Amino acid sequence: MFDRIIALRTALLVMSLAPCAAALAQSAERGCIELKTVAEVEESYVDDSGNTAKRLAPAAKVVPGDEVVWTIVANNVCTTAAGDVAITNSVPDHMRYIGNSAFGPGANIEFSLDGTAFAAPEALIIDEADGSKRQARAEEYSAIRWALPRPMGPSESLIVRYRAAVL
Repeated sequence: MFDRIIALRTALLVMSLAPCAAALAQSAERGCIELKTVAEVEESYVDDSGNTAKRLAPAAKVVPGDEVVWTIVANNVCTTAAGDVAITNSVPDHMRYIGNSAFGPGANIEFSLDGTAFAAPEALIIDEADGSKRQARAEEYSAIRWALPRPMGPSESLIVRYRAAVL
């Protein structure tokens, strides 16, 4: 019975990877930013020199404890610059964000506990049941936002990335 539950959970995780991590792009120029989200896992291999190296491969099958590398590619498909570009991505429900893994060259990265209010990690505060307060832990983040402090040029691409562990 336990093996069937694990197998069913694994199948559900595999089927749900793509739709759970849909990213949204916001820009003053509507329709200029197109996004592509890819789920990958890091795998080890032996290179031509006989050294062990790592590479990203499609996340065809993941199980609890695996880390998934989420890559979002944003492309400005317009012939003019797109201003106020922000990419927002929810951490899938069946996963938890891996601290300090969000990356986006030149972007200001903020996090959210509820998917609507975003702030720097040090500003995310949890109110405990006993009335005390504490700083939120990375695994409690529900969404990530990458905001560009400059316009995104015509035909320009931006790659942002984060890691999440399968629960």
